[in-house]
Amino acid sequence: MTSVHLPGADGAQPTDAPDDLFAAPSYADWGRAAVRVRESGADVAMLWDSTIAEPTEALVDVVRAAFSPAVTSRYVSVFADGNRFAVEALARRYGLSADRIMTTTGATSALGLALKALAAPGDRVLVEQPGFDVLAHQARAAGLLVGEVARPAPDYRIDLEDLAARLTPRTRAVVITNLHNPTGARLEPAELAAIAAVVARAGAVLVVDEVYADFAADTGAPPAGTLAPNILTVSSLTKVFGLFSLKFGWLAGDAALVARIRASAPDGDIGVSKLSHAVAALVLESPRPFEAHWQGTLAATRPVMERHAAALVGGGLVSGDLPAHGCMYFPRVVGTDDTRALARRLFGEFGVLVAPGEYFGAPGHIRIGFGGDPEALDKGLQRLRAGLDALRPTA
Repeated sequence: MTSVHLPGADGAQPTDAPDDLFAAPSYADWGRAAVRVRESGADVAMLWDSTIAEPTEALVDVVRAAFSPAVTSRYVSVFADGNRFAVEALARRYGLSADRIMTTTGATSALGLALKALAAPGDRVLVEQPGFDVLAHQARAAGLLVGEVARPAPDYRIDLEDLAARLTPRTRAVVITNLHNPTGARLEPAELAAIAAVVARAGAVLVVDEVYADFAADTGAPPAGTLAPNILTVSSLTKVFGLFSLKFGWLAGDAALVARIRASAPDGDIGVSKLSHAVAALVLESPRPFEAHWQGTLAATRPVMERHAAALVGGGLVSGDLPAHGCMYFPRVVGTDDTRALARRLFGEFGVLVAPGEYFGAPGHIRIGFGGDPEALDKGLQRLRAGLDALRPTA
């Protein structure tokens, strides 16, 4: 298959042929190629991203106020202990003491630091499936053996007996997401506590990636790291706030557990930026513009997604409910198991880009993100529906 010819800004074309894009071995590789397509200016509807679009104007306002005419007092050393103002703001936001929080360059970095502290090369970690493949990659990068904990459709919950059967004396951690990536499914606090209790019987830690959790803030659920002494939360400002440019993340949990991670990395996360974490501290101290941004975005995009999801399901093209929270949808494409091939054709023939389920261990599904512009979303979903209808398998 050759490169698509989709006119964009000034006649720009995608920088990757579909074969190159969909031959990517991991979601991270695929995502980087997808970003290049987006930045090419080609007329391709982007339905793959699972984050809120960056609140650029609000971010610029914070940066301008922080460094003009004087430098903000939040511009302080981050060596070893991180930005103290950011830590204090997180503590207030989530009802934690400062000794239960450690800031990092992002949730992925937080996970890496945690795994290196909790396990030694050759130890075992269980990672949810389907799931975000970066989680397993982090474990393997730490020299750990990776097994799976199943999260089966349609509700993507964890069966406690199945989990117990998968634990071994060498299991040091179990890694899950909540809200679940890629489905958006949510586990209640009681469910997380029950999972942690099973994990504790093996002497292991439950690591919960909560980068999407603030989408469900209206439920009043506390951070997972407050629910049991063997639960560790990792999170960031990237997904809900859309502030990927700041590379600001954190981990939180029982003070003794966090101290264990600090002891394994006495210099802290050496990649932390003094500049970006100063800005992050200011964002966390006055988060309202950023909360209004994601809330306003979803108030505009969710009705569009709901309308199209109903049409897609009603037309027999996909199956699966839209989750109650967040900005992603992970439907099953009816009659299709090879969604990598399907996504390639949708991109090449219909100018719409979705993330194939193969990158999450769930062939037959596609992930649709709806955290951006509602008009672009509507256009993209129209293309998606037309493409799925045209490519519908025949009996």
